[in-house]
Amino acid sequence: MPTPGGNLWKQRDFVLLWSGQTVDQLGSQVSWLALPLVAIVTLHASAFEVAALGAAGALPVLVVSLPAGAVVDRVRRRPLMIGCAVGCAVAMGSIPLAPAVGHVTLAQLYAVAVVVGSLTVVFDAAAASLPLLLVGRERLVEATGRMNTARGIAEMAGPSAGGFLVGVLGAARAVGIDAGSYVLSAGTLALMRFREPKPEPRAAGARLRTEIRAGLRLVLRHPLLRALALADAVTTFLLAGVNAFWLLYVITVLHWSVRVAGLVYGLSLIGGVLGSIAARRVIDRVGMSGAMVLGTFLSAPLETVTPLVARGHAGQWIVALAFTSLTATGMVALTATTSVRQLVCPPDMLGRMTATNRFLAQGLRFLGPLAAGGLATWLGLRPTLLILAGATLLPGLILLASPIRSMRDVPAHEAYA
Repeated sequence: MPTPGGNLWKQRDFVLLWSGQTVDQLGSQVSWLALPLVAIVTLHASAFEVAALGAAGALPVLVVSLPAGAVVDRVRRRPLMIGCAVGCAVAMGSIPLAPAVGHVTLAQLYAVAVVVGSLTVVFDAAAASLPLLLVGRERLVEATGRMNTARGIAEMAGPSAGGFLVGVLGAARAVGIDAGSYVLSAGTLALMRFREPKPEPRAAGARLRTEIRAGLRLVLRHPLLRALALADAVTTFLLAGVNAFWLLYVITVLHWSVRVAGLVYGLSLIGGVLGSIAARRVIDRVGMSGAMVLGTFLSAPLETVTPLVARGHAGQWIVALAFTSLTATGMVALTATTSVRQLVCPPDMLGRMTATNRFLAQGLRFLGPLAAGGLATWLGLRPTLLILAGATLLPGLILLASPIRSMRDVPAHEAYA
């Protein structure tokens, strides 16, 4: 049963979940930097081989997401998450242990990337709905904000910690730190006292692909879930295009140093942490729909700042402020969106709903940089960034064209009433 009201930081199971997820995501940020460095520094991999390693880690999102969602809805989530975390620990731990029995190979790195990528997809599909099961609908927004704070902390501190650990330990041993973070994540999940209800029994002869189709139908036919999925997919596509060329633009056109660009990016991550902390208060004031619509519409003016500023220190501070505001409002909107999806979705389809949304959004993430590259070749960097930034108004218009526009708060599924 969900935990009753009170301070979430005093609720043992939630603190264990939050702590484990924070450590897990910090470790993943370390290996995000360290794994390619093993290929580059230790194995002297070519540019194509390094790119292939990145693709090996990203492809499971497209291949595994939909089946993973169906599997998650068939079983209890916590044991599945523990198994995935242990599997990731074994895979990552094989890299620093490889010299004891031979040496690290590119084939091993590719295999580790595929295994960890696949298990992470399953883990995330199961983890997405765990806060709702732990705290109930009344505390969901607060719990979602806290979980997003964990992600923000990891994104802010992880790359610096990864760089430090790689410098001190070497790339292969730094990957071992990530293996340890997966063990800690599995441990915190095992220590939880929460008893997850048994999943609804499946119809005799129910096939996995039939359940996958049911998840797709739910997202594409439900008016709220469809609007959110479409808005999220368009946002992902556009921002993937912006991110592909932002660094190139500020270095080659605005003549920033790499250090300044990294500092501005790092400062912007503070906004994500602040936004996740403030999310519940903002949503209480403007409602779920207001938080989603306002957060989406603010993207366009804030994204246009970079291609409009002049060179020099003033422009750097302006971009830093705009990006910090962008990540803060974006985190508030994300908290509202995540909460709405879980509240309107039938409990026995939470895994499939989460996995379907991720599949749709991440599929377009691959296409965004390609489309932006073609546009930049034709028009140039600055016009491309302006067009993409202006186009970020589209997700807001999608939300306004849906039933969300007439709702302050979103009615929950009857199972949560």
